[in-house]
Amino acid sequence: MAVKTRKALAIMGYLSRMSGMASPREALADLLWSGTDRHKAMQSLRQALRQLKSAEETAGIDVVRSAPGHIQLDPSAFASDLMAMNTLLERGQAADFRNAGELWRGEFLTGYDDIDSEFSEWLTVERERVRSELISAAFKHLNRISTEDGGVQAEAGARFVLKLDPAFEAAHRVLIRLYMNLGQPERAEQQLRSCEREMRLHLDAEPDEETRKLLIVSEVEPSPVPVGRSDGNSGGNRGFLPNYDDFVPLPEISIVSSSLLKKGLNDAIHLREEIVSGLSSFRSFELFESEYFGEENVPRPTLMEGHELGCYLLRFRHDERSGKVVVQFEDRGNGQIVFNEIIDLQFWDGLVPAASQIVSRIHNHATSRLRNPAKTSVFARWCQAEALLWDFTPQSDEKAMRLLDDLERTNRSFSMTYAGKASIIMKQELHFPLMDKTFSGEENNLLNLAEKSIRLDPWQAVNQRVYGWALILSNMPDEARRAFQNAGRLSSADPANLMSVAEGLAFSGDINEARVTAERAFSLFAFVPRVFYEYLANIYFAAEDYDSAIKQIERGAGVGISGLTTRVAALVCAGREEEAMQTLERFGENRAALLKNSPELAQDPKSWRKKINFFQNEKVRNDFDKGAALVQRFLFDGSGSI
Repeated sequence: MAVKTRKALAIMGYLSRMSGMASPREALADLLWSGTDRHKAMQSLRQALRQLKSAEETAGIDVVRSAPGHIQLDPSAFASDLMAMNTLLERGQAADFRNAGELWRGEFLTGYDDIDSEFSEWLTVERERVRSELISAAFKHLNRISTEDGGVQAEAGARFVLKLDPAFEAAHRVLIRLYMNLGQPERAEQQLRSCEREMRLHLDAEPDEETRKLLIVSEVEPSPVPVGRSDGNSGGNRGFLPNYDDFVPLPEISIVSSSLLKKGLNDAIHLREEIVSGLSSFRSFELFESEYFGEENVPRPTLMEGHELGCYLLRFRHDERSGKVVVQFEDRGNGQIVFNEIIDLQFWDGLVPAASQIVSRIHNHATSRLRNPAKTSVFARWCQAEALLWDFTPQSDEKAMRLLDDLERTNRSFSMTYAGKASIIMKQELHFPLMDKTFSGEENNLLNLAEKSIRLDPWQAVNQRVYGWALILSNMPDEARRAFQNAGRLSSADPANLMSVAEGLAFSGDINEARVTAERAFSLFAFVPRVFYEYLANIYFAAEDYDSAIKQIERGAGVGISGLTTRVAALVCAGREEEAMQTLERFGENRAALLKNSPELAQDPKSWRKKINFFQNEKVRNDFDKGAALVQRFLFDGSGSI
């Protein structure tokens, strides 16, 4: 399509990467016209949309759908090179890799870096995400290297990855292993030299010693066939090489659709896309489309025993009689139908809440079974640690830290380990300041841990979220705001993620976006955990709506001193100081014995008072400090002033 301005086409590029290919109008205006006020930005957006509509009419297509509150691409009409590449990579044959390589003509939205500073920041992250998705899709076919075809498929796949990232060491390893197994040591040595050259040029680094050792491996040990991936032939694993490279297996979900591609079933198709997008955003599953298997090879309803992480089938079917969509989730490990949901959208407030609750049911089922301590895989141990993190007790944090320490020893590149550790340290400082500081030392520096998680995986929402909190504590609100926004974009279907993002945005000073994000989160919850009312109380406090903050904090879980401080500060600012004092007296009685018997636990109350005040707006920060001063005086017997 020929369009007058780059921003008009940037709208389509942005929407193509959003959940459901849709976005609120305000988000688009803020992203592409960040230097102007909202009214002018909305005018510019309407002008750009008119340009798109004119170009569509000239081209004879209808892709961009405008509604009062949002803009959306029609998934049934929109196509892109990136979508075509993903389809090719799902098949993963040698010709598919070569065709995908021809479609790769450079970075996502090349030439659009300078149209707006906010858009440029989003584009930088999104380009890395695109590259990561494509490489991950390719490596699903490269984790086991077949030489039965002369290595054609493996070589084509690795060459495709190196076209995306010439310094990607794991792809060089695939080729070195392949050439050694084919009896071509000269080509293997040439590949190592190429690896050295590209890594020095692009990364100023050297290949790992493990990569160099591949040249002296004289005999390759066969690897076992993974359970759940067998083609039914039990004749051994001849011709395959292991290629793990810190690969972390995840639960597998095969997605099968029937009767959804008929004309007029847009709602059914959009619901399916929302659910698949939501599952993908968790980054907790290996997802396989039915098109990958082909019509004749759709997964059969057979048991897949011995799969510790879980192997599932997600079926979508349109019921022609009722006009409703049937979503069935099956556990292939035991044949159980976990749920069979008939979705009638007239009973839902839109597609997104319906999809979000389906996603939550799937995620909760798949991860809850992995919380059994008998499960020992990397991802299962993370699920066990994550569950403990939500307990909000010092005892659970200690157990979680032991699990995370073990994960770090065995899988140093698993990024969420470091985000989890940073979360524990932050909670200990803020919620449990009276407890012994079990986790201390330079190796557990909060910002260092958060940065490490981001370096390892910037596309994981929990990493961005924890990084945002670490930046808040480090007095970097602008950087924190960007991290929270990234977390919200990466996992927009997870209400728990959105509530944490909303609270972080409020602390950063972006009250309006915080409220919008919190409203979206509450609309997606099947039920609201009490702790999130405390998050909501902090959002209201940031907006200086103290009565609403008091109301919400009273509905909260009361997990620690931070919630108490918000309650006291809101009461003081609302002119209800007597109630604030009564609240502290009740709380103080419960703490008196602890402080009396262990005076060393309250060594630095002034430092705590500074740390607990996340608010970056000066007036709000001073108002919150009024409550923190009272809490300090009552709980720590400090001076009450800093």
